[in-house]
Formats: sequence, structure tokens, C-alpha cells
Amino acid sequence: MSLNMKPKAPDTQSIPLKIVGGNKFGIYPKISQESTFNMFVSDGWLVSFSGYKKIATINTNGIGRAIYSSTRADLMFAVVDNIFLSISPNLTVTQIGFIDTFVGDVFIAENNNNQIAICDKTNIYVYNWLTGGGLVKATGGSSGTDPLDFIPGYIAYHDTYIIAADISQAGNPAQWRLSVSGDATQFPADAQHTGTMQTKPDYVVGVVYIPSAANNILVMGKTVAEPWQNVGAQLFPYQRNSTQNLDYGCLSADTIAYGDNIVAFLGTNEKSGPAIMYTTGGDIQQVSTDGINYKLDQLVNPSNSYAFFYKQLGHLFYVITFADPQDNLTLMYDFNLQTFYYLTDELMNIFIAKRVCNFNDRFYFVSSVDGDIYELDQAFYTYDYGNGKVEEIPCVRVCENVRLPDSSRFVCNNITFTMEQGTDPNAPQDIPEYLATENGVFLQTEDMKYYIGLENVNLLPQYQPRIDFSVSRDGGENFGSSVSKYLNPLGYRRNRVIFWNVGAANDLVPQFRFWSTWRKAITNGEVNIFQ
Repeated sequence: MSLNMKPKAPDTQSIPLKIVGGNKFGIYPKISQESTFNMFVSDGWLVSFSGYKKIATINTNGIGRAIYSSTRADLMFAVVDNIFLSISPNLTVTQIGFIDTFVGDVFIAENNNNQIAICDKTNIYVYNWLTGGGLVKATGGSSGTDPLDFIPGYIAYHDTYIIAADISQAGNPAQWRLSVSGDATQFPADAQHTGTMQTKPDYVVGVVYIPSAANNILVMGKTVAEPWQNVGAQLFPYQRNSTQNLDYGCLSADTIAYGDNIVAFLGTNEKSGPAIMYTTGGDIQQVSTDGINYKLDQLVNPSNSYAFFYKQLGHLFYVITFADPQDNLTLMYDFNLQTFYYLTDELMNIFIAKRVCNFNDRFYFVSSVDGDIYELDQAFYTYDYGNGKVEEIPCVRVCENVRLPDSSRFVCNNITFTMEQGTDPNAPQDIPEYLATENGVFLQTEDMKYYIGLENVNLLPQYQPRIDFSVSRDGGENFGSSVSKYLNPLGYRRNRVIFWNVGAANDLVPQFRFWSTWRKAITNGEVNIFQ
């Protein structure tokens, strides 16, 4: 007697799929390729980072160099090419004057005497927003009224003084200069206005006040940083903290940024390569991971870099860009979650914001790729360059590797996760009945222009939000071609996303690209496998 027995179905198991996360890649692809582009983690979900919109055209063929918000003047000030501009609350742009240079770093500071100081690492220019007029060049020398006798660098305001780093170098002492108290136009070359770095033989890169630290400033060299305090002494008002120094200096003054109680910068010293550092004044911390440090070590020109702080939904972000075309990299660090992400433009090149300021409860920036002014906001889900040029933001998540403890081979039956859908007002209101596979994937031509219908070929809607899914079967070294899944129209809020028949591997890396002109909200999922 024969028994009619069915073969036993293979046992399946579910493995967590980590979609919610940042850049946790290792120094080699085999270790990890985990990374996130133009999104960040909020409340345990992966959500969209801010988009931007052009609000003023200055010189589209120019270069944005600096932007600053003045609470006292109720104005923004910007430098585009060699033009110094003011921007009113209703976004009216007024040309004030010209500086001597067209390219390079520019720093802006303000005192309580209605003076805005602008430094282009050649001269210091001063504008009085109350009395008006044009730009006045600052003076120096022994009298304080002679032509400026040092090359100024990073400038900052502290305790009635505009403080300028002396970047003259070439054998000169490691000095920094104070303006006359309350007057940004004079920087006398005397003992009362000249400070000197003392801890190491070094050059001064910048002097910055330490947020939430009252009378304290940080004098930053290339290999060391010294805390100083204004003690009101007769000869020179500042005194160095003789019991403490930070054994890292700053590689690029343009990467110095401060927010909340933190000063962040691209650090280095005589024993180590570039690393992203921060201090609260009393200590120094490195925020770079092994993978980030490895990437920084591969940079061709890390000194060609700039950075700013930006706060979104309570998250304090430090955004640093390495602008050399051979580097072409923007990293964003979330101090709240201690996580890195990538930021890019629509072509996956560097993020275009050069400097960001808060003005009238909105964030504005000058662009590093043109000379125009943009607004940056979490309510923008595209890159809007004006004149009808609106680009989708490339939101990409490369997940961590899916591996079994014994590295054995498995078959991935499906990958599934939850994503907000049905809220995009720009999506087509109806999905036509096109031919689809049994897995629910619409068929289309290779050029992505047409769906293949049951009886004829139908034109693809001009805009249809979708997910492009691709997978690497060799641990993230190479990814195969993408499979697309189109998202639901407005009002259809079924939120489960599932990709079937992923295939066999022993080191699987899923990659998702979310195409949409609307917000994204994605949470973790599962990988269903059998052996």
C-alpha cells in the first residue's frame, strides 16, 4: 500500500529589517554599507529632511558666500560674489556695497553699536545699519587708524569686542586681535588689543565664543584650542585658562559652528587626520565613527569645507560639506540621536546650502552653486529653484546586511515594511487597471515611460510616486536592477509595502529609493526567509 504524501513546506523565519537608521557603514563594504540619504530618524520612523525654495534671485551665475541675521536691525545680510546685501522682512533685497574679493570664505559678526563687520580674509569691512552709508574698511597699526596691519580671518563678537584671528602666518606670532570696545572699525596693534596663543607653537585659525559659558571664548589653532576668559584686566582683558587646553585644532575655520551649548568643527592635530569634533568648553569629543573617519581620510582636500548648525523638529544638526569636486560630500550629524546621514542635491552631489540663518522664524541660506537666496523648511518636500524648475529629493535607504549567524545560504521569500501612503495631493487620483504580476507589480517598458495594458500600451502618468527596490547579494558591493512599486493615490491609505521572491543569498543588502514630491514616513520591517 503506497502512501500519497505531500512534501513538507520549508520552515520559514522572519528577520528584522532595519530601515530606520543612519550611516553605520564600515571602513569596507563587506562590513556594512548601511546609509541614509536626505532623511533622518524621528520618533522611531525615517522621515524627510527639509527641502528648499528660492526666494530671491541675486546672481544665478554667482557664488553665495555668507548670510547673517541681525535681531537688532531686523534684517538679513548676505555676501554674493563681491556684493554686500541687506534683505528686509518682506524679502526686499538692497545692494549696500562691494568688498574686494569675489571668492573664498566670508565671516560676518555684529556688535551692539549698530555695526556689521564682514571679513573676506583680506580686509574687514564695517556697515552701520542705523546711519546707513556704504562700507568702511577697518583700520589698525599702532595708532589704530592706519591701514589694517594684519590679515584677518574668522571674526566673532564677544563682550563689546569684534575679535579677529590673525592669519598672516609666514613666521608671525600666533595672534588674535581685538577691536576697540564698541567700535568694529579699529583694531590697534598694541598690547591692550593683541592676544597670543601660548600652549603650542601654532597659528590662530579662529576665535569663537562658547555658548552658555558667559565670559569664555575658545581660541582655536591648527593643532590646539585654548579656553580664555574676559577677566577685565587692565592691559589685556582676556586671560588664558592655565589648567586646561583642548588637544585638537581646526582644519578649516569655515567649519566652525555653534548651537545650543556646543561648538563643532573639523578638527585635527599633529598626530591625527581630520575628524569631526565638538566641545562645550570644558572637554572635547569626537563624533566620527570608524566608517566616517575612513571616509574623511580618503578626502583629497578636506580643508575645502564649510559647515553650519540647523535645527529641525528639535533635532540639532551639524551639516558639513567637503566642496572639492573630487570629494563632493555632505554629511549631517544629529546631536540628539548621535547619528550621521548624507545630504545631497537632486543629482546626488553636495547639498547646496553654504550658510544658514534664522530670520523671522524661518531659515534661509545662500547657495554654494549659485548666487541666490533660498528658504529651508521641513514643509518643503522638493528642491524648488524657481522659474518652474522643481526637482524631487532623492531619498535613499541602504539597509544593514541580512546575514545568518553561521553565514549559511537562505532564500528570501519577501521583504515587507510600513510606509505612509495615500496623503500625496500631487499623485494621480485613480490607478488605472494595468497589467500586473501576481505580486502586484505593474508592468512597464524599460524606459519607464509606458505601462503595458491588457489590450494596448498606455501612457504613464506624468507623476506617480513610487519605490525603487534593488538588492545586493554580495554584501553591498554590487546592486542589481531596480523593481518599482507605485504608491497609493490620495485617500487610499493602505500602508503595507511588500516585495516578493527576492531570491537566494547569504549576505543580502536591500536598497530602497523613495520617489515622491511629498513627505516620507517609513518604519522598520521584516525579511521572511527559508533554508
